Amino acid sequence: MISSVQKYEVGDYVMHESAGVCKVASIEECALQGKGSEKLYYKLLPVYHADGQITTPVEDKNHRIRDVKTSEEMQSILDHVDELTVVEERNERTRQEKIKAQIALFDPKPLAGVVKTVYLRKKKRLSEGKKAMSVDERILQQAGARLFEEMAFAMKSDLASVQKNFFAVLDAHL
Repeated sequence: MISSVQKYEVGDYVMHESAGVCKVASIEECALQGKGSEKLYYKLLPVYHADGQITTPVEDKNHRIRDVKTSEEMQSILDHVDELTVVEERNERTRQEKIKAQIALFDPKPLAGVVKTVYLRKKKRLSEGKKAMSVDERILQQAGARLFEEMAFAMKSDLASVQKNFFAVLDAHL
């Protein structure tokens, strides 16, 4: 059964909101909510997390998957790193909410802005002889993983090289 809204085919690569870059392994009709609730689902295999499998509806109103950005789109982020929006907020709670909102946009450019924000704050704290904040480390890990996985996949590179390059470009623009 082929759905009129089915956008991806088996073998396509997609970006999943929490699992990162995934390969569409199959498209199956399932009744995950009991008999009578049959609908089409993508079975996704995360590229960078070999143990996992994700099941997400083909007709997904929450837009949990999207196309993987191109190498050119990722290079544009690197080329314009100085233009990335930095979350500037003195109130820690409001700052965290703004960062969460940027992450929720499910787009690499705002994610890169979040990574830039946290990286700059971490550098500043360390230069002042202070410790990096654990909340910043968690944000950097979460947002960085999503950003760098997609960037590495799109640019046909490895995660470590992409991450190193991103921070080198950031440092060069300071």
